[in-house]
Amino acid sequence: EPAGVAPAAPSAAPPVAPPAAAIQAPPADGLYNNALRDYNAARYDLALSQFHDYLKYYPTTDLAGNAQFYIADIEYKAGNFEAAVADYDKVLEEFPGGNKAAAAQLKKGYSLLELGRKEAGVRELNSLIQRYPHSIEATQARERLRKLGASKARPAATHKSR
Repeated sequence: EPAGVAPAAPSAAPPVAPPAAAIQAPPADGLYNNALRDYNAARYDLALSQFHDYLKYYPTTDLAGNAQFYIADIEYKAGNFEAAVADYDKVLEEFPGGNKAAAAQLKKGYSLLELGRKEAGVRELNSLIQRYPHSIEATQARERLRKLGASKARPAATHKSR
């Protein structure tokens, strides 16, 4: 042993990292609220990281579906439509009863249209209208279909007889 080198102090940190379960998760409400605040302030990189952390620590809470929706929405805003489709799908598959399901289906349809997959996008928007006929999202889907010239439910034409 070289002279003058003291042995490691017994209070030194252990050489191995604690198991992942020992790492303290941030409080759920604080993490979600910070992520949402950053999302609303257009700090998307920060919000994306926080929503991912939220899902990592709290995958089964009432707000997990919202966190997944916002992840997809950030991808949509960034023009990453393939990733957005996959992540809106996660909202629909993992949180089908959540309050963001209709919005996720609408934005999935929009993403498909952005990708040039018109038939799939139209199918998604029509499915949304069937599932949530009285929602704001269904109204938006009908309007988008009308603009595409692809609306299924056209109002009946009024014929005036003379």
